[in-house]
Amino acid sequence: MGALSFLMIVVVLSTACAVEQIDTIIDQRGVTDCPSSTSASGGSHETSTGTTTSTGSSSSGNSATSSTTSGETASGSSGSESSTGAPQPVCGDGVVDGDETCDDGNDVPDDGCQECAKDSIVFISSEIYQGFALGGLKGADLRCQSLAAKAGLDRFLTFRAWLSTPSMSASDRLLPSRGRYVLVNGLVVAQNWDALTSGGLENAIAVDEHSQTQAWGVWTGTLPSGQPALGSEFCEDWDDDSGLLRFGGTGLSTSIDGTWSFFDQGPCGSELRIYCVEQ
Repeated sequence: MGALSFLMIVVVLSTACAVEQIDTIIDQRGVTDCPSSTSASGGSHETSTGTTTSTGSSSSGNSATSSTTSGETASGSSGSESSTGAPQPVCGDGVVDGDETCDDGNDVPDDGCQECAKDSIVFISSEIYQGFALGGLKGADLRCQSLAAKAGLDRFLTFRAWLSTPSMSASDRLLPSRGRYVLVNGLVVAQNWDALTSGGLENAIAVDEHSQTQAWGVWTGTLPSGQPALGSEFCEDWDDDSGLLRFGGTGLSTSIDGTWSFFDQGPCGSELRIYCVEQ
């Protein structure tokens, strides 16, 4: 067996194993902890959430540092060393560094890497769920990861649901990106995080992980800004049979205005879809 064939078999088996682990967790509804392969993803998110703001501020900090240290040494003479002694990332040099999430060394449009920021895939789930039976925020995230894995999407363990509870907003759970948010078929949803949370979209999130159109209601509990839709009952945090007769915030997958994220309250026993966003 050739080395390439062996490598491909290992990759396929690894992905299949991860999908099986995710589905087992969902079936057992033990969604508070994950096995090692999925826990690493969840753990990185919990810790990286706190770095979201620093990511945004670091870019401005980097530019400020560059402007004050370019070609100037501590002695005031011209030289190659900066006063900080640390080289700054250069977008376009083909090396991913600093707060860059990609660097393909070119400025070709629509190639998945714009201004050294990687495109993030967003899709509506092909499956439908009752609002009170999502397994909470972590259960919803696992469902997104399972769907992404079965569809063969890269980095499937990074996907998270666009979903909020009264104490945890989608904007705090998801990592803002300077890159574009795109559908599986390549259509652009928003140019960056600020555009995604501004209220309007370029294209509706009505395409699932298999690139099939789904005109459907969506569980969100979330305003288009990413904040919780207060006044909603959130189906008892999306994980309680007592929420069967309660309500949760919903959006419309066919909308490009603010109703894509929040349109009305829906009975928690209804079967709707969820939005999944790559991190």
